[in-house]
Amino acid sequence: MQLVAAAQPSPAMLQHFENPDLIASDAATADADPLIVALIATLADCCHPRAERLKVRLLDCRDADQLALLKGEVLNLLALSFGPAEAMRRLQSLQ
Repeated sequence: MQLVAAAQPSPAMLQHFENPDLIASDAATADADPLIVALIATLADCCHPRAERLKVRLLDCRDADQLALLKGEVLNLLALSFGPAEAMRRLQSLQ
């Protein structure tokens, strides 16, 4: 029986590229309303597929009524991801 050694990845395969979307969102966060920044921070470790889209919508928000709706969506998404008690705990500091 002959064993085959696993191929090592070439250094070219391991290059690091900056994601322009993340660079743009970092710049936008710096100019955003503190409440929006706090809502985005509550979603920081949320792996739900809707989390990134919700962060973008928060950054684009310019209306108080829309912000209230988005805050409800953040609560809903956190409850789906972590449970209602954890969602309320994360948003408690924003009250």
